Amino acid sequence: MVRVCVSQIELDIENSDQNVAYANQAISKAAKDGADLVVLPELVNSGYVFRNIDELDARATTLDGPLIRSWIEIAVDTGITVVSGLALRIKETFYNASVVIDKTGLLGWYGKVHLFGDEVKYFTAGNTKPLIVETCFGKIATMVCYDIEFPEWSRIAMLEGAQLVALPTNWPVLIENIPAVPLEVIKTQANASMNKLVVAAADRTGTERGQAWFGASHITDFDGNLLVHAARDFSGPIQNLIANVQLPKDTKIAISNDVRKDRKPHLYRELIKEVR
Repeated sequence: MVRVCVSQIELDIENSDQNVAYANQAISKAAKDGADLVVLPELVNSGYVFRNIDELDARATTLDGPLIRSWIEIAVDTGITVVSGLALRIKETFYNASVVIDKTGLLGWYGKVHLFGDEVKYFTAGNTKPLIVETCFGKIATMVCYDIEFPEWSRIAMLEGAQLVALPTNWPVLIENIPAVPLEVIKTQANASMNKLVVAAADRTGTERGQAWFGASHITDFDGNLLVHAARDFSGPIQNLIANVQLPKDTKIAISNDVRKDRKPHLYRELIKEVR
């Protein structure tokens, strides 16, 4: 059994120092509550609604910067594993990234491949598969927000042995009538069920430059059932959601069926042809 926390945080692009302070508080609280893993939202150090590249430049962090160093120190002190979305600068290139940190240090970083909306104005798309790393409690994958809507990405994670997907996200409200269960949540449930993966999705709150967010953080089990989800009427800046989850030991979904072994890859080739 693994104790997983997703931290839903009120982010504000006008106050990046406060964003980081909230993130640190969320990690510390998760550690005190005995979490093995904490997942933070997308772009937690910056906020999302940029007006220009200078704003991104002022807020982005680096792999050897003080923010990641401080999280490594927390991981060493507490044993917690941290997955967070970050505005990340690698040399002169900016990525909408996710990092995985544990008591041994930075396990790796992933650049969001499927950029959404205006992100293409500011970020370079990643060009690697989901990051998959071995931790002390199991094998986890990470991707960012819109990536989860491409079923190939979760399928790759499953095929490469991941047991849990840690998903930093910022889900914007783009419709007038918000359903009781946002479609974003249903999509992650479907990915979890189809691939026998636990999904831990950390969303954000706080209206930012006129943009509202779903605040739809949640954790599923590997059958796609919701174990915990954010309260829509919660008004604080940090909402930590914790669930004890069983990681899958195989990819069997029934006595005679296995989502890995039952695949027919030779029939799927048309699906991966490029659209012209």
